[in-house]
Amino acid sequence: MQKKILHIINPDKFTIPFIQFINREFDPSEHLFLCNTKPEDKVLKANPNVKYLHNRYRKNLFKNTLIFYKCIKGADKIILHGNPILAIFILFPYILKKTYWIIYGYEFDKTNSRKKIKINEFIHFFIKRFVLKRVNGHITHIKGDSDLANTLYRSSAKYYYSPMYLSNVVGETKQNISKEKNKQGIKKILVGNSTSPSNNHASIFQMLMPYKESNILIYCPLSYGIFLEYRDEVIRHGKELFAEKFIPLTDFMTLDKYNSFLQDIDIAIFNHYRQEAMGITLTLLNMGKTIYMNSHTTSYRSLMERGIQVFDNNIIQKDGLFVNRDVSMNPGLVYNEYNYEKVKSTLSDILNN
Repeated sequence: MQKKILHIINPDKFTIPFIQFINREFDPSEHLFLCNTKPEDKVLKANPNVKYLHNRYRKNLFKNTLIFYKCIKGADKIILHGNPILAIFILFPYILKKTYWIIYGYEFDKTNSRKKIKINEFIHFFIKRFVLKRVNGHITHIKGDSDLANTLYRSSAKYYYSPMYLSNVVGETKQNISKEKNKQGIKKILVGNSTSPSNNHASIFQMLMPYKESNILIYCPLSYGIFLEYRDEVIRHGKELFAEKFIPLTDFMTLDKYNSFLQDIDIAIFNHYRQEAMGITLTLLNMGKTIYMNSHTTSYRSLMERGIQVFDNNIIQKDGLFVNRDVSMNPGLVYNEYNYEKVKSTLSDILNN
């Protein structure tokens, strides 16, 4: 009998390529993808090993529970991508011993704090803690996230290493510095990666204030994410402080166009309070760019432990922003850890063993 692996997944720009990757590189008959919403991709939607739950979820509760049960019944292994539809696991707690959780990072948001919370938030946290405490293993390329999850949820899940998604894959590239840019002397600075408030844009703006009269351009990606009011506030604040030197990026770019844009970036500054923006971070490191990060994050520690040079945001004020920092080893180190074959081999170990 063939081994059946069930993926519980939210179809988005990261996971749809993952589904296509699994169906291309592995035996599709061994994998079933249960989406928490109907995928917009027509090809994906028509794929026989892709199922989806019906919205509105509560309105279709009986139907969705039946779909879920049919999917888990024949599964030898369950891969939970992030934390979609955790509530339904309460009905089938016995499946958690064969469930492996791919940690995204957003699961550690501030609902884990001891502040006073509303009853619905408390229920959501209770469900999350009940389920994630009991999973068999964690799948992530950042061991610190697995350690953090075990601490927060008082669990003892095993750690399994994999870069997981193609968004974390880099190719063999060489640093490409524009001669025209060097002649102009403009320093191009990337700030944050999305509309999520966890970017803490305002704190980065304060780091850059001493350089507002310098020959700089500040680029702020704001095309990804759902927090539109926060996006508008970031744009207003950035324009107020840096005028025409602040350039918000609100339109999606194709991958080729975005990578071409990133080639011209000199410095990136991220100040997330948790692991986030790893795809763009790895791409920039592979291009030989200088990156400043919050040193308290698991991603900062993970990169530094593997010899990949990123820099603490605090040294911007101490040493200056435009100090020449040695990042010459980064492209080779990043490529060794985050190439296509690495994703394939690590996932093969996890899925087949």
